Amino acid sequence: MAHLRDARPRTRPGRAIATVVATAMVAAWLAAAPAGPVAPAAADGNEAPGWPVRFRSITAGNHTCGITASRTVKCWGKNADGQLGLGDISNRGDGQMGDASLPSVSLGAGRTATALSAGDDHTCALLDNGAVKCWGKNADGQLGLGDISNRGDGPGEMGDNLPPVDLGPGRTATAITAGGSHTCALLDDHTVRCWGTNWDGRLGLGDTDWRGDEAGEMGANLPAVDLGTARTATAITAGQGHVCALLDNGTVKCWGFNSDGQLGIGGNSTRGDGPGEMGDNLPTVNLGAGRSATAISAGGGHTCALLDDGSLKCWGGRKSTRLNYS
Repeated sequence: MAHLRDARPRTRPGRAIATVVATAMVAAWLAAAPAGPVAPAAADGNEAPGWPVRFRSITAGNHTCGITASRTVKCWGKNADGQLGLGDISNRGDGQMGDASLPSVSLGAGRTATALSAGDDHTCALLDNGAVKCWGKNADGQLGLGDISNRGDGPGEMGDNLPPVDLGPGRTATAITAGGSHTCALLDDHTVRCWGTNWDGRLGLGDTDWRGDEAGEMGANLPAVDLGTARTATAITAGQGHVCALLDNGTVKCWGFNSDGQLGIGGNSTRGDGPGEMGDNLPTVNLGAGRSATAISAGGGHTCALLDDGSLKCWGGRKSTRLNYS
């Protein structure tokens, strides 16, 4: 998807923002893939009936990653910050595709991925043990490792050398989503925790302080997003500068950047960047009388929800002409 950015001064100086370049080359992979059928794996319902399953899932930011039928992770496209996780900054997809030519991402000994999410210039994987690992650009702490050093752009940074994100004592993740320069995880206790850049309150913590870019900000020190009294999340999605959660009662709440109405609450005021804006004070999206959501997805400056009656509703837009807001 194309992304918008807002060229305002940063609250923390000295962090350059790379130019957005979109590269997603699925056709090259398919052309180079083995011709024979692949044994079907767990499908996500998007495949044509009877079509051989090459990928269990796929995600696209300014690059593309997929979990193959054999549970390996392959990424291609832009790689200026190591977002492909291959230990270099060479782009892939312009001739280095197929099983033999495109290396798999090393997640660590015995580890496989169950879900992936590609942000602008970083990638996160939910592993089979419930841990989360992220690699690529880290100028804003979006990798959740307590520093601003990129990972995956040099040798020896992936595999067992890539630390998992500290989600808190005893906590594991059940879902992940990567936005422009921020990341959120849905944990096994149904709480949502977000880290990275926090312009416009996209971390949902009532301030504009970055999280995950300095030591001591993750784990038990990273607050959960307040979703309201007795409310928990069942799904999460991150756009370029906002986040939405599908709650346990079928309602949807969104917070962060709202220039185009992507939060779906009327007007274009941001939410989550000041005290008293989250929890019960954050309105739910009005989906229509008697309607609830079953799935949500956030794009650059818009959001869509699949409703319980099978209909689709979307809100937001692309009115802004600003070039940079991640």
